[in-house]
Amino acid sequence: MHGSSPSWMQSAIGYEDGCTEKGIPTMITWGYGGKEVAVEGSWDNWKTRIPLQRCGKDFTIMKVLPSGVYQYRFIVDGQWRYAPDLPWAQDGTGNANNILDLQDYVPEDIESISSFDPPLSPESSYSNLPLGAEDFAKEPPLVPPHLQLPLLNLPASHMEIPPPLSRPKHVILNHLYIQKGKNGQPVVALGSTHRFRAKYVTVVLYKPVQR
Repeated sequence: MHGSSPSWMQSAIGYEDGCTEKGIPTMITWGYGGKEVAVEGSWDNWKTRIPLQRCGKDFTIMKVLPSGVYQYRFIVDGQWRYAPDLPWAQDGTGNANNILDLQDYVPEDIESISSFDPPLSPESSYSNLPLGAEDFAKEPPLVPPHLQLPLLNLPASHMEIPPPLSRPKHVILNHLYIQKGKNGQPVVALGSTHRFRAKYVTVVLYKPVQR
């Protein structure tokens, strides 16, 4: 019914048959439609037909197999099928089967990763001295002029219908600005401007100053 498999395929013993070799987790996916999809392969000499689980538009199953080369095919609504986008070959009877090559799989050595000790940083990377009192007594550096153009620095408009604001400079985006006690007002204002595609949103938070 299934036809004979080549001798190189017969050498692959299925994990379900009691192979003690550490298994390799392998995802098998069918993405060409259908209502009921199953898979069978040479990992157990074509003995078992395993149904796949629907995952969105695809059908998938996770198998744990020992290292080797396997042939497998899908059964979609009762018809034998193969995935043309995956490696495939024809057997002795002309049936097209997909090929699963797990010979070059290199498992991760979790123990070697967990025991890895990062190299020590060179002493030259810690040559900066801690800041002293004289450092904090210095005048702060000047703010770049383009950062002095946020919404908080715009003059207040007393018009009934204020004019539309100009587009913010991209260099002031994602900065947090503070306006404290301007013109004797007992409030602190925090402002920040963000952009989403072609739209700009400025959020201003006001908090009264406690005296």
